[in-house]
Amino acid sequence: MTEENKKGEVALKEEKILEFWNENKIFEKTLDKPVHESFLSKIGLGGRKEFVFFEGPPTANAKPALHHLESRVFKDIIPRFKTMQGFHVRRKAGWDTHGLPVELQIEKKLGLKSKKEIEAYGVEQFNKECKDSVFTYISDWEKFTDRIGYWVDKKDAYYTFDTPYIESVWNILKTVNERGLLYKDYKVLPWCPRCGTALSSHELAQGYQDDKDLSVTAKFKVVGEDNTYILAWTTTPWTLPGNVALAIGKDIEYIRYKQNGEQLIIAKELASKFFPDFDPENKNQWENIFQSELLKMRYEPLYPFMQQKFGDKNPEAFAKAYKVYAADFVTTTDGTGIVHTAVMYGQDDFVLGNQIGLPKFHLVKDDGHYLDGMDFLSDRFVKDEEVAVDIIKDLAHRGLLFKKEKYEHSYPHCWRCKTPLIYYARDSWYISMSKLRNELVAENEGIVWEPAHIKEGRFGEWLREIKDWAISRERYWGTPLPIWKNEEGKIKVIGSVDELKKYSKKSGNKYFIIRHGEGEHNVANIISSKKDDNFHLTEKGREQVKVSAESLKEKGITKIISSPFVRTVETAEIVREILGLEKDKVSFDDRLGEHNLGTLSGQSVDEYHKIAKTDEGIYEMKAGGGESLFDVKVRTGQFIYEADRANQNETILIIAHEHTAWALESAAYGYNKKQTVDFAKDKEEFIKTAEIHELDFVQLPHNASYEVDLHKPYIDGVELVDEDGNTLTRVKEVMDVWFDSGAMPFAQDHYPWNKGELLYPADFISEAIDQTRGWFYTLHAIGVLMGKGKAYKNVICLGHILDSEGKKMSKSVGNIIDPWLMMDKYGVDALRLWMYTVNSPGDSKNFDEKTVDEIVKKVFNPLLNIVAFYELYKDESIVAHNKSENILDKWILSRLNELLKNGTTSLEKFQVFESARPIRDFTNDFSTWYVRRSRERFKSDDAKEKSDALGTTLFVLKELAKYMAPFTPFFAEEIYQKIKSPDDAESIHLCVWPEVGEVNTEIIDSMKKVREVVTSALEIRQKSGHKVRQPLAKLSIPENLSQELLDIIADEVNVKQVVIEGTEVKLDTELTDGLKKEGIARDIIRAIQDARKKENLNPSDAIKLVVSTDKKEIVNEYMEMIKSPTGVTEISYSNDEQNYVVEVEGKTSFSVIK
Repeated sequence: MTEENKKGEVALKEEKILEFWNENKIFEKTLDKPVHESFLSKIGLGGRKEFVFFEGPPTANAKPALHHLESRVFKDIIPRFKTMQGFHVRRKAGWDTHGLPVELQIEKKLGLKSKKEIEAYGVEQFNKECKDSVFTYISDWEKFTDRIGYWVDKKDAYYTFDTPYIESVWNILKTVNERGLLYKDYKVLPWCPRCGTALSSHELAQGYQDDKDLSVTAKFKVVGEDNTYILAWTTTPWTLPGNVALAIGKDIEYIRYKQNGEQLIIAKELASKFFPDFDPENKNQWENIFQSELLKMRYEPLYPFMQQKFGDKNPEAFAKAYKVYAADFVTTTDGTGIVHTAVMYGQDDFVLGNQIGLPKFHLVKDDGHYLDGMDFLSDRFVKDEEVAVDIIKDLAHRGLLFKKEKYEHSYPHCWRCKTPLIYYARDSWYISMSKLRNELVAENEGIVWEPAHIKEGRFGEWLREIKDWAISRERYWGTPLPIWKNEEGKIKVIGSVDELKKYSKKSGNKYFIIRHGEGEHNVANIISSKKDDNFHLTEKGREQVKVSAESLKEKGITKIISSPFVRTVETAEIVREILGLEKDKVSFDDRLGEHNLGTLSGQSVDEYHKIAKTDEGIYEMKAGGGESLFDVKVRTGQFIYEADRANQNETILIIAHEHTAWALESAAYGYNKKQTVDFAKDKEEFIKTAEIHELDFVQLPHNASYEVDLHKPYIDGVELVDEDGNTLTRVKEVMDVWFDSGAMPFAQDHYPWNKGELLYPADFISEAIDQTRGWFYTLHAIGVLMGKGKAYKNVICLGHILDSEGKKMSKSVGNIIDPWLMMDKYGVDALRLWMYTVNSPGDSKNFDEKTVDEIVKKVFNPLLNIVAFYELYKDESIVAHNKSENILDKWILSRLNELLKNGTTSLEKFQVFESARPIRDFTNDFSTWYVRRSRERFKSDDAKEKSDALGTTLFVLKELAKYMAPFTPFFAEEIYQKIKSPDDAESIHLCVWPEVGEVNTEIIDSMKKVREVVTSALEIRQKSGHKVRQPLAKLSIPENLSQELLDIIADEVNVKQVVIEGTEVKLDTELTDGLKKEGIARDIIRAIQDARKKENLNPSDAIKLVVSTDKKEIVNEYMEMIKSPTGVTEISYSNDEQNYVVEVEGKTSFSVIK
């Protein structure tokens, strides 16, 4: 079985539509400026307004999953909607390429287990592997993105590793520093001792596991009081050697509990948990202790290591240590109501330590092992359970252990290597977000959140309690922190490559490049790329060189370095003589030789131009099996950097060839492939014979391709000096990867170097709800830091995709759903509409195939049936219109306008669920009521009646397709292509958003009453045992309805008369002979219609019947009634039983003659 055969019909149709979009560049046409012709009638010639959308960059380090489909279809719907409204919506794709997720994969691939192993392997090669890996899955993502109909401009994508992007990020940090918001300090962070770095909150959330750890209640002996101890509980016994204070709650009542000759201090509320005999009425057991007394207490350190190692480093801080302090974070939720405080290993502890001025020294190394010189703890891993056991034994031995127990809790592990994390104070760089708290909160007021509660809830709380942003990471693959320091610690933040050039340590050299004069091969139009080619300068060439050499006299040339080809050697000699340089001032370097074109050498230049590729293809093309332009760039790059290191304060003339000069200048300026090709674009010759170029060369951080590369280790190979000549050294860290993604509104377009143009703020963004403290926050933060205010006006937060039982999807559980399998089975649009309609965007979504299949059956299938029914009876002369006076037409048009009005309003408010869910209800009304009630009108001999039915149906289908286009782009296109006229737009996605017409609420309400009456009457029918085909005499209803509507009720319920009387629906179920006969006639009609289907007849096919029946008189009496709807032209009788049996009393059968 082939892959194609595994795909459902819907998937195959969608792929055909993808081909149609691609072949006709439909997406590109929606992006066109000026306005595409399809929009002109709607919004005129003035041009479209900009609707700004930001694409949150995914990290393409794995194949896309079902939750990626969710985020991408929600990001897709609003830009599609706004485009149809006439806005220009740029949809620039982007890729988040840095950070631990990428490093993780490369460590695993290379078998590296620590930072030391990475450094031994080599940071340059490690980072190269990281960069290359980004492209491993991008093709999967692009294929996935295309398949789901998510329209983003992949050709104009931004990559966070690109130099221009990094340069913009640097510019932001420089701005932050200029505002006085950048500083260096300690902060306690979740730290992976194995990876040697802090983790972000997003990474932290991925690594929680249920652990059983040993918890300890320790006894801290009060100084100056015999046998008095303060009880403090901890789940991290390894932090006890680092204890420097105890914290109590300001509003908590404390007591001294007397037991076994000891006084034990504890929160009164928690005493019963530790002392089973505690009696709150027995004052002989305990006594109150005032907080003022507690706050005067000192206690003996549990361990001497802190004082022994660091007591003399900060005596003032140690004077404040080993005392009791009040703190807001202390509660009676668990523990003793007294918190052991180890400043370096707890976030609350660290804040308290800063407030008080407690000692801040580490007893634990950054690899998670204790320092040497700590007795039984020396150099042991702190999270080793045996360490906890040994600490407990030691405390017990010294009488300082009150209680130990196993404690089960959710504890964070490194999601990368599964090592238990430790909270660890680390020297780090910070941005003072706390100083901007009021501005951050105020800017949030102008953001519309969906769901609305996020604004003041999850996001608002985060802003109100904002902490300073630790932006540095001690890793490798990321944007290097552009912070340099001199020996005194004074910092300089570099904000651009030009600024990097400005402060780079200079050689003092100046460079000029001259191409050789005209050669004999130039005149002969021959390629000469071999060193021993004997092509000399022509007389004209010699004169050209002389003229150029004269112009160089004022430049102060001190050295000449030339290509060793005959023509360049001759050029060098002429220049040397004119400039009066000694012969030892001229040298030759093979790396300046001509571009080697292999077997083409000696042939006509025209032969090269025949095969030379255009655009970027020329960069890597190896004509004649020789060198590519890239090869020439690398060798000339090596030359210029070596020459610059080997010389000081020289003015050097480089004599080369056209392509060599092109490559050399590109290498010197650090150009990438595109920049190199563009450098010579639209030039007949990059440098003419004997033409001179001045080369403004400064050594820059570059990779092996001689492209400017600001990453480690290249950035650390550049020496900087400040204005006073002091050497500057870059700090070692890279930036938090979330800073990269949060900078995208600026960095995606290389702001401010893009003429300062900035599409800002976004009108709309959308991502998963966990991004409230990830990308949503960093966008908001950087916008405020840059003085631009909020980064977005409207945001949709998305709930997580769970399995059908509400469980998180994971490989280990085996409940992951492959989105490709679902797309192949149901089509993308079924999944899209499921995402939009299953519940509100912010709610978690339990994925169940059955509910997807239900959408297919209740939305797509009915609408396709309507289209098929319309196509059966369509008349090319009947155009779409909304002018009919028929009550059914007026009703369905009002329902359509109600859908359009409410749906458009909801979409304007970014309420996708509210705009998508009514599609199902409308489809049901359109299919089961309007089309079913209008069937006979489609076939009518009355031209106006038929025109109204067909014209209205066509109008509704077109407008509905337009409405559905942002939700279900494939399905809407399928319907549109089937029903569009030659004058219509090429694609549904080039159509204008439908206009809202009149909503006649009176007709809608009246039809609702009609359907309620019909439902009640049919229920009475069912209870009375009368099938619907059996006519009844009369129906009484309480509703005062028009005759048009009463006629609909009569036909639907199959009664001869509907009267308005009484207070309830009543059905006359008494059958007369005439009613019984008509009922039999209707049964015959139904049987004939069923037979037509089995015979695969078209509605226009006429048939004859041969009937065998004992009810011949009924058939004759109702002959015309039987013939009219069934296409029967003639009925004859036979005594023999026929093919089709009619389910009526007696014997009746018939055969069909075509």
